[in-house]
Amino acid sequence: MCELLGLSFNQPARCSLSFRGFRERGLHNPDGWGVARFDGPVCQVFKEPVTAVASGLATFVRDYEPFQSRVFIAHVRWASRGEVALQNTHPFVRTFRGREVALAHNGTLRGLPAGSLRFHPVGRTDSELVFCRLLTRLSEERIGFAHFARIEAVLRELNRYGTLNLVFSEGEHLFVYRDAGGYNGLCMTRRSAPFGEVRLRDDDWRIDLGEEKRPDQRGHVVATRPLTDERWESLVPGALVALAAGEVVYRG
Repeated sequence: MCELLGLSFNQPARCSLSFRGFRERGLHNPDGWGVARFDGPVCQVFKEPVTAVASGLATFVRDYEPFQSRVFIAHVRWASRGEVALQNTHPFVRTFRGREVALAHNGTLRGLPAGSLRFHPVGRTDSELVFCRLLTRLSEERIGFAHFARIEAVLRELNRYGTLNLVFSEGEHLFVYRDAGGYNGLCMTRRSAPFGEVRLRDDDWRIDLGEEKRPDQRGHVVATRPLTDERWESLVPGALVALAAGEVVYRG
């Protein structure tokens, strides 16, 4: 089953530690990987319909020093709807209100209405369809990205069609929604000074964050399952968490 990763920090940061561990989960999710970062309203995406652990591009992303942002979204895919192809690989991106929005989804939705969309899927996944449905609702009902409770209500409605874990961002906020039935899990950890040594769970790798991060740097990392030996909290099923500049600004 697919897995999700999201980062929100108050200053541009590298995703190298989290992505190093996360890409190993491509062993069990071999049908694609992708990562998106933001520079203001613009989103840069690297993705391939191959397993992340065998990808030279994924290795480049992990090790490339300038690949930094305050917001990251990543995904490793197990294809349940739609063939293994680039058009079906997450994250998906759309231009909306003068900004690029990226979304990645974990779960399966059935019977989701496809009519009267203002945004249309390119591929054949339920994930891209729910993204287009979400943006259509935000557009039609004039829901702003700061209207957290209204966004949460829309996501709960969409959740009725199946299982829905997702992360999405417009470059300022990182929105994290956990499936109402608790499907597949979603958790979060906070990183702030004083930093210590961290060990990855999926890779034989340790790092002293105090040597890599500035004392005033802080933020949160979200993942389907804990990536490190840090303290992770399980998110509430059926609820939205919104983060901005590394801090939680809404909990449903």
